[in-house]
Amino acid sequence: MADEARFIISHIAEDFREMTPHGNEGYCCSGGGGAIPMGPPFKKRRMEAGKVKADQIRATGAKIVICPCHNCYDQCRDLGKEYDLGIKIMSFKEIFEEIMYIPEELKAKEEEEMEAGEGKEAEE
Repeated sequence: MADEARFIISHIAEDFREMTPHGNEGYCCSGGGGAIPMGPPFKKRRMEAGKVKADQIRATGAKIVICPCHNCYDQCRDLGKEYDLGIKIMSFKEIFEEIMYIPEELKAKEEEEMEAGEGKEAEE
Protein backbone atom coordinates (compact mmCIF):
# COMPACT_ATOMS: atom_id res chain seq x y z
CA MET A 1 0.00 0.00 0.00
CA ALA A 2 2.86 2.39 0.73
CA ASP A 3 4.07 2.27 -2.87
CA GLU A 4 0.62 3.17 -4.18
CA ALA A 5 0.36 6.10 -1.75
CA ARG A 6 3.81 7.38 -2.77
CA PHE A 7 2.84 7.10 -6.44
CA ILE A 8 -0.30 9.21 -5.89
CA ILE A 9 1.46 11.84 -3.77
CA SER A 10 4.34 12.13 -6.26
CA HIS A 11 1.75 13.16 -8.86
CA ILE A 12 -0.13 15.72 -6.79
CA ALA A 13 2.65 17.25 -4.67
CA GLU A 14 4.61 20.14 -6.13
CA ASP A 15 7.76 19.17 -4.21
CA PHE A 16 7.58 15.58 -2.96
CA ARG A 17 10.51 14.74 -0.69
CA GLU A 18 11.05 11.14 0.27
CA MET A 19 12.63 10.30 3.62
CA THR A 20 15.73 8.14 3.64
CA PRO A 21 15.31 5.31 4.38
CA HIS A 22 11.60 4.89 3.58
CA GLY A 23 8.95 2.24 3.02
CA ASN A 24 9.61 -1.05 4.78
CA GLU A 25 13.08 0.19 5.74
CA GLY A 26 11.84 3.52 7.17
CA TYR A 27 12.27 4.49 10.80
CA CYS A 28 9.37 4.12 13.19
CA CYS A 29 8.02 7.32 14.72
CA SER A 30 7.68 5.51 18.10
CA GLY A 31 4.06 6.52 18.56
CA GLY A 32 2.39 3.16 17.92
CA GLY A 33 1.85 0.11 20.04
CA GLY A 34 -0.29 1.97 22.55
CA ALA A 35 2.41 4.52 23.42
CA ILE A 36 0.23 7.59 22.89
CA PRO A 37 -2.75 6.43 24.99
CA MET A 38 -0.36 5.80 27.88
CA GLY A 39 -0.50 9.54 28.41
CA PRO A 40 1.81 12.16 29.90
CA PRO A 41 3.95 9.81 32.02
CA PHE A 42 5.17 8.10 28.84
CA LYS A 43 5.55 11.23 26.67
CA LYS A 44 9.20 11.88 27.58
CA ARG A 45 10.12 8.37 26.46
CA ARG A 46 8.09 8.78 23.22
CA MET A 47 9.91 12.02 22.43
CA GLU A 48 13.33 10.49 23.09
CA ALA A 49 12.53 7.38 21.03
CA GLY A 50 11.10 9.54 18.24
CA LYS A 51 14.19 11.72 17.87
CA VAL A 52 15.46 9.49 15.06
CA LYS A 53 12.24 10.18 13.13
CA ALA A 54 12.41 13.89 13.98
CA ASP A 55 15.97 14.03 12.59
CA GLN A 56 14.82 12.15 9.49
CA ILE A 57 11.98 14.63 8.94
CA ARG A 58 14.28 17.61 9.46
CA ALA A 59 16.76 16.22 6.90
CA THR A 60 14.08 16.38 4.17
CA GLY A 61 13.49 20.10 4.68
CA ALA A 62 9.80 19.39 4.12
CA LYS A 63 7.17 21.70 5.58
CA ILE A 64 4.29 19.21 5.25
CA VAL A 65 4.56 15.64 6.53
CA ILE A 66 1.98 13.09 5.43
CA CYS A 67 1.26 10.45 8.02
CA PRO A 68 -0.39 7.15 7.14
CA CYS A 69 -2.06 6.40 10.45
CA HIS A 70 -3.45 8.31 13.40
CA ASN A 71 -0.74 7.15 15.82
CA CYS A 72 1.94 8.45 13.44
CA TYR A 73 -0.08 11.64 12.93
CA ASP A 74 -0.23 12.38 16.66
CA GLN A 75 3.37 11.34 17.33
CA CYS A 76 4.84 13.37 14.45
CA ARG A 77 2.77 16.38 15.51
CA ASP A 78 4.24 16.05 19.02
CA LEU A 79 7.74 15.54 17.58
CA GLY A 80 7.31 18.68 15.48
CA LYS A 81 6.60 20.69 18.62
CA GLU A 82 9.26 19.00 20.75
CA TYR A 83 12.07 19.43 18.20
CA ASP A 84 10.82 22.68 16.63
CA LEU A 85 10.59 21.16 13.14
CA GLY A 86 8.29 23.83 11.71
CA ILE A 87 6.11 21.23 10.01
CA LYS A 88 2.43 20.71 9.36
CA ILE A 89 1.15 17.15 9.75
CA MET A 90 -1.50 16.00 7.30
CA SER A 91 -3.31 12.79 6.44
CA PHE A 92 -4.09 11.63 2.92
CA LYS A 93 -7.72 12.51 3.55
CA GLU A 94 -6.84 16.13 4.38
CA ILE A 95 -4.71 16.46 1.27
CA PHE A 96 -7.43 15.04 -0.96
CA GLU A 97 -9.99 17.37 0.63
CA GLU A 98 -7.77 20.37 -0.17
CA ILE A 99 -7.31 19.48 -3.84
CA MET A 100 -10.76 18.10 -4.56
CA TYR A 101 -13.30 20.30 -6.29
CA ILE A 102 -16.80 19.84 -4.88
CA PRO A 103 -19.67 21.83 -6.39
CA GLU A 104 -21.43 24.01 -3.79
CA GLU A 105 -24.70 22.10 -4.13
CA LEU A 106 -22.95 18.84 -3.19
CA LYS A 107 -21.06 20.14 -0.16
CA ALA A 108 -22.20 19.00 3.28
CA LYS A 109 -24.14 21.63 5.16
CA GLU A 110 -23.12 22.85 8.59
CA GLU A 111 -25.50 22.08 11.46
CA GLU A 112 -26.64 25.72 11.69
CA GLU A 113 -27.53 25.73 7.99
CA MET A 114 -29.47 22.49 8.35
CA GLU A 115 -31.38 23.79 11.38
CA ALA A 116 -32.16 27.09 9.58
CA GLY A 117 -33.41 25.10 6.57
CA GLU A 118 -35.67 22.99 8.78
CA GLY A 119 -37.16 26.16 10.26
CA LYS A 120 -37.98 27.50 6.78
CA GLU A 121 -39.62 24.23 5.77
CA ALA A 122 -41.78 24.29 8.91
CA GLU A 123 -42.95 27.83 8.09
CA GLU A 124 -44.01 26.84 4.57
